[in-house]
Amino acid sequence: MKVELKIEGMHCPSCSMLISDALEDVGVDNSNINSETGIGIIEFDESKVSLDKIKKTIEDEGYKVK
Repeated sequence: MKVELKIEGMHCPSCSMLISDALEDVGVDNSNINSETGIGIIEFDESKVSLDKIKKTIEDEGYKVK
């Protein structure tokens, strides 16, 4: 599955990297997090990780998912 999420609170490429690393740790296959646009494109296998878990992981890192 592929989703596009609006992520608020990112200020620099390090924010993007932090989110990508956290998502990888919970089983996300691929993510493209753009701190300039505030958009995250995330590809994942629903049998490995849920969309709710992905959103919670991002929020646990200190960002807000719209």
